[in-house]
Amino acid sequence: MPGPAGPMLTVLQLNSARLYVGEAAHTLNLTEALRRAGHAVLLGLREGHATHEIAVRRGLDPHGFVLKHRWWPSHDLPDMKKLARLVREHGVQVIHAHRGKDHWLAVLATRIHRLKIPVVRTRHVTTPLRNNLANRMLARRTARLIAVSSAVEADVRAKQVFAPEKVVRIPGGVDLDRFAPGADRAQARAKLELPAEARVAVCVARFESVKAHRVLLDAWKSVARGRPGAILLLVGDGSFRPAIEAQVQALELGASVRLLGRRDPGEIPGILAAADAGTLSSVGSEGFSRAVLEYMAMGLPVAATRVGAVPDLVEDGVNGKLAPIEDPAALAAILGEVLDLPAERRAAWGNAGRARAEQHHGYGGWAAAHERLYREVLSEHG
Repeated sequence: MPGPAGPMLTVLQLNSARLYVGEAAHTLNLTEALRRAGHAVLLGLREGHATHEIAVRRGLDPHGFVLKHRWWPSHDLPDMKKLARLVREHGVQVIHAHRGKDHWLAVLATRIHRLKIPVVRTRHVTTPLRNNLANRMLARRTARLIAVSSAVEADVRAKQVFAPEKVVRIPGGVDLDRFAPGADRAQARAKLELPAEARVAVCVARFESVKAHRVLLDAWKSVARGRPGAILLLVGDGSFRPAIEAQVQALELGASVRLLGRRDPGEIPGILAAADAGTLSSVGSEGFSRAVLEYMAMGLPVAATRVGAVPDLVEDGVNGKLAPIEDPAALAAILGEVLDLPAERRAAWGNAGRARAEQHHGYGGWAAAHERLYREVLSEHG
């Protein structure tokens, strides 16, 4: 990866996520990408939770904060003091916040402790942005709002909370070295005890209502009925796991659906290497779909619902197929179609997805886009 286009930047990435969800992975990956590009990047996370623990395992040396969900002066004031100390001790030039809590903390810390540096915010969700006094005040003190997809950008611009010139779109990135086709498929299947010739689909998603595994399982009932030996791998965990297990039993899918549980992020490429297709049945959210991008990077064709950022990533009939949300029959049709593709065409779709990931989502270009934005706001900030 080439070095920075100018002098090294010192940036603090801040994220209050407890669970290792998409926006948490985005923050850790961006930290890694910017460091590879030659920048000094500090990482501030909520201590004692999954995101912090994974960052430690990845060797990212995070700084621990309390970052309580709501306004807690007894915790937030010390957090602001710590933030100010890190800025001064390390010469931080930009604070980049990724969630509402850390956004507020960063803005208040710069005001209270007179830190004359800009604050940048990435918005990861399609949940409507509220146009209220508090958010308008926050927007005035924010140098840029980064939207991770066209869906997020459209919502932000429609609400007119941020001045139009402050809103930019930078999609998420993926480590193309770690998520890469070419792994030994037979070995990957043997590790998971999968038959060598089975048609295998994989879904990597937390077990929550918005991911709509209930729709996927209803669809899979039809897929499996016409394809003996087909297997669906579900990677994840969450509050809906008991409901998913009950549905698997009720639909008599025990022989064709395997719940692999929550896996360490380092295990995901090996699981994807065993699959023929990646799938996602979300009915909302997906401000940016890390799972779909990882499928593409691994050279897997995709069968997913048309929601959030997914249409930004999947071109229908080129690297996958898209179905309407809440439509098990439509999802079954496209998932079956992708699994039934001749090997040569499935490889072509997978190659198209990989090429799209390389062109638009690799660490090098992703880091460079953020670097340009940071330099731009620094030049405006004086």
